[in-house]
Amino acid sequence: MKKNFRFFDNRQKYLLFVTTTNEKNVIADNIHPHIKKIKPTKPALKIFDAGMGDGSLLMNVMRQSHQEHPNIPLLVSTKEISMEDVRLGLEKLPDRFVEHKNTVFIISNLHYAEAADLRSKNSTKQKKINWKHIKLKGNSSIDFANQLRTLNPFLEKNWQIERAAKTGNPTYKIPSVLVIYRGDQEFVLNDIIPTKAKATNKFDLIIASQPYRSRISAEKKAKYVINPMIKALSPKGKLIIVHAAGKDPTNQIIKKIWPKENPYPALAYEIIRYLKSNLSLEDLKKLKFLDKKIIRCKLRALPNEIRGGIATSVIFSAWNVAIYVNQIDDSKVFDAEKLQKYQKIVSDIINKNNGLYFNNEIFVIQRTG
Repeated sequence: MKKNFRFFDNRQKYLLFVTTTNEKNVIADNIHPHIKKIKPTKPALKIFDAGMGDGSLLMNVMRQSHQEHPNIPLLVSTKEISMEDVRLGLEKLPDRFVEHKNTVFIISNLHYAEAADLRSKNSTKQKKINWKHIKLKGNSSIDFANQLRTLNPFLEKNWQIERAAKTGNPTYKIPSVLVIYRGDQEFVLNDIIPTKAKATNKFDLIIASQPYRSRISAEKKAKYVINPMIKALSPKGKLIIVHAAGKDPTNQIIKKIWPKENPYPALAYEIIRYLKSNLSLEDLKKLKFLDKKIIRCKLRALPNEIRGGIATSVIFSAWNVAIYVNQIDDSKVFDAEKLQKYQKIVSDIINKNNGLYFNNEIFVIQRTG
């Protein structure tokens, strides 16, 4: 196995997971109460998504934001290194500009510690940073969809990745920022449209859904993801963190095949304890750690696909959910699939639970001032 292998680079597993589970909807439902409580201040309601993925979760959050605050300008910023996911997200975007005209949508390929400020910390790359403003013309979703589709050549040129010399992790070749808004709303949105000279924002809500490998330490989760996001919060702003938590049927499948696997060594308790032990007293006075909770997500399947003889497609989808949620490396998956014993294990656990579910943990860090 290559040292620089990263599980979440496997797009086939990710897309199958997204389309066969209800995770994105369940997470959105748990974010909605927080959106209801936001009291936006001028000039806009500001939301940051720390990893857009295919855009399914973010589009739901944008719908919720419109429902609760239909007349308030909306600034949505996100990061995504995968060119394919950027395309999928942009394909879902046109309707948002029809329903909520006063929207500025920003997407970059920058790292967590850079994306809120829209500025690369690599001075050499920052000199090459590519900003592109898209002023959408027209007033219909088909108008906007046709214009966003023309961005493919731009993405192919500017959303390329390379491997970082020290870690082997994928990173951007050229830091790039896309800023999208309706041209007929430019006058109203002028104060919130970012530019190179005025790029930094503080956010009312930051969503960090599955933002890191589950196996890394609480220290690394805090250092590389959570601390930069805390710094990007506005006063009263909330950081919502969601990650897989185990103690569910998917983890039972994994334990039966790989008994020594421990995908979840550092969950909310360990992360919060690390933050309280390592942040300054001054910083801690400005933060409030809200109670964590478990949210249950499930594999989508028809009842007649589970009762009696379980459909092959359900076993395949359930297996994919189990290895995806528990972040099992491909080399181990290949070995298990050669033996094929996983099929009976998956089938037995689906029968036992009348389906398949998995647990996510959600917790909230709020800036108090």
